Amino acid sequence: MKTSLWWAVLAVAVSACGPTDAQLGDFEDEVGGDSAELSARSRTYVQLRRDARRCVSPMCGGFWVHDVNRVALNEQYVSGLDFSASGLSDEVQADVYSAPEGEVILYGKLGAEEPQFHTRPFLVTSAWRGMPGVEPATGELFYKVAAVNVQCFVAPCPTLKATKLHSTAATLATGLDTSRASLPRVDDAWLEGRVRSKGALVAGKFRPGSSVGINRELVLDASQVFVKLPDLTQSCPRPAMMRCPAGKVVALQRNADRCVMPTGCVEPGACAAYVPSCAAGYSLVSWTGGVHACQQYACDPEFLFD
Repeated sequence: MKTSLWWAVLAVAVSACGPTDAQLGDFEDEVGGDSAELSARSRTYVQLRRDARRCVSPMCGGFWVHDVNRVALNEQYVSGLDFSASGLSDEVQADVYSAPEGEVILYGKLGAEEPQFHTRPFLVTSAWRGMPGVEPATGELFYKVAAVNVQCFVAPCPTLKATKLHSTAATLATGLDTSRASLPRVDDAWLEGRVRSKGALVAGKFRPGSSVGINRELVLDASQVFVKLPDLTQSCPRPAMMRCPAGKVVALQRNADRCVMPTGCVEPGACAAYVPSCAAGYSLVSWTGGVHACQQYACDPEFLFD
C-alpha cells in the first residue's frame, strides 16, 4: 500500500510541477531514439577498441565500434575517426586516441564509404572520457543525466532525470552516488557536479536509498563517469587579498569547479608531513586549508590539464 501511495504522489507531483524544457537541456535533441542503430543516417553513442590486425590500410588498423546499451554486441569496423565536424582541439583528440579501451564514449555516425576498399570512417560529433583506471560494472547501463526541480509533497524529492542512451526511457532519482567511480583522493564534489550540470555520462544502476516511509529514496549509483570533453569551466575568479591578524593565516578551499578560494583566517597547527600519491592517470594537486591551514590534496585526472 505504501509503495502504491508513493508512486501516486510522485506522478501527481511530476505532472503538476514537472521539469521545464530548459531543465531538460538537450534530452529532446537526441537523434535516433529507440530504434537507431550504428549507421550513416543516425547518430549514436559508441565505444571502441583498436583493430590489431595487420594488413593494408584502411582495411586494417582502424577501430571496432559498437553502440552502447544494445542487447547484442554488434561491432563494426571503421577505418578511422573523423573529428572535422566536432570542433574538438588536437589536444582533446589526443585524449581520445590515448585512452585505454572502455574509457571513451563517442557520439556520431558512420561516414561515406571509401570507393576502393569500401571502408567507412566514424564521424565524431562529441566525446566523453571516463575516469582513468575505472571500469563500468558488467551489465550496467549507460545514462545521460539532467537536474530537475520536481516539487513533491514529502521529501526527498527527485533531483535528477536519467535517460538511458539510445532510448526514451527515463528514471527520476532522488540522489547520486559516484563513490564506485572515484579512486582515492578524487574530488567527489567535482565529479558529481560534472554529472549534475556539465553533461557527463554515467554507467550505473538504480538502488534504494537509506530513507524509509512513504517517499523512498532512489539513488543513481555510478560505476563509471564519463566527463564531456573538453571539461570547460568558467575562469576561476581572482580572490580578494585577505589580511589576517597576527598568529593567523589564510585558509583556502576548493569548489566543485576546482577553483581554490579563501575561506577565512585560522590558527596554524601541527600538520602531517606525509604527501600522498595518486593512481596512474591522475595528477596530485594541493592547497593550504582546513582548520589548521595544512596541505590539502586531490588527485585530478591528467586529461584535465591538456
